[in-house]
Amino acid sequence: MNNIKSSFQEFLIKQGYKITTPSGNPSTVYDYKKRIDFVCEIENITWEQLAENIDSIINLYEPSGAKSMIGAKSHNVVISALKQFKIFVNRKYLLNNDSATIYKNKISNEFLKKQLSKNDIEYKSLKNSFYEINLRDNKYLLKCRTYNKNYTFVTKSEIPELSDNILIALVEWQNEQPISLYLIPTSEWNTGKWNILKDRDYEGLKSEPEWGIDINQSNKYELNNFKFSQFINTFKEKENKKIIEEIERSEEKETEKQALIKVRLGHSKLREDIIKRKGKCEICGISHNKLLITSHIKPWAKSDNFEKLDIANILLLCSMHDALFDKGLISFDDNGKILISKELNEKEQALVNINEDSCISIVSDKQKNI
Repeated sequence: MNNIKSSFQEFLIKQGYKITTPSGNPSTVYDYKKRIDFVCEIENITWEQLAENIDSIINLYEPSGAKSMIGAKSHNVVISALKQFKIFVNRKYLLNNDSATIYKNKISNEFLKKQLSKNDIEYKSLKNSFYEINLRDNKYLLKCRTYNKNYTFVTKSEIPELSDNILIALVEWQNEQPISLYLIPTSEWNTGKWNILKDRDYEGLKSEPEWGIDINQSNKYELNNFKFSQFINTFKEKENKKIIEEIERSEEKETEKQALIKVRLGHSKLREDIIKRKGKCEICGISHNKLLITSHIKPWAKSDNFEKLDIANILLLCSMHDALFDKGLISFDDNGKILISKELNEKEQALVNINEDSCISIVSDKQKNI
């Protein structure tokens, strides 16, 4: 019996479950362990992998889950066993070092998901601590690992090919808590630039070939090159540069180029970020997505590359107010108060839903200086 199975058995016994019935037949402890074996066989995973992914897997076997009928056919013993196994993992029954590692890996996975959600990055949980994330229509595969005792690794059978789009999500722990996240493209193992990245085949030995991360006091500084925030910022800069270059290459007249800018930004992640942050037309408050348009405060031609895609330089307006702003019929002072062209009489102002009390919220000094 392996360590995690024996630990789970001890946990069940402490919970008051019996190994055998009074007549000597196998009882609940035996049955629950058998059901966990059954789930691992169906999912093609080990007990350790089940422990790391218990939250997502248990959802499959819940009454509303995709595999609920499997549990129902076994008189619901499957879901009961999984629930006890989840309690076992969450209560940190660390009866041996293997269980401690499993618990830390589970918390590391939760930490990773929180960081992704915090940065509005869509993700899908896959098996064996893998995640699929989308960044502006680019898909990446993440493998979560816990950085704890200076060395961690991923077997080459898990990641047989190295790629810019396959990342190791390394969660650093300190004082028994996850504190930092790093994203390392597996293609970096091919560059030979980093002392922390090891390629180990263990020829002639029993150990399985692996991609290793070996960290010590003399080389830990290399991790700074893979900080999560830095990766995200670098990615956004590259994508922003593509958008700018695409627009600048256009041979259209300036008026047509302005239309291209609106179309390109209208289909970019930047527009999603602005809508999430502002949510409605900054003048009239309408919130229907199809009626909202991003509009530059400082014109594209006069903006530097940072200002061209800086949220502080972009208004979110409905199509009517965007048209008024584009044509110079309205503007705003440093306090956000609307400035209305004399070309619009009072009747026309009423028809387009503006008046001298209309205003936008100025959220940064940048907007005042634009």
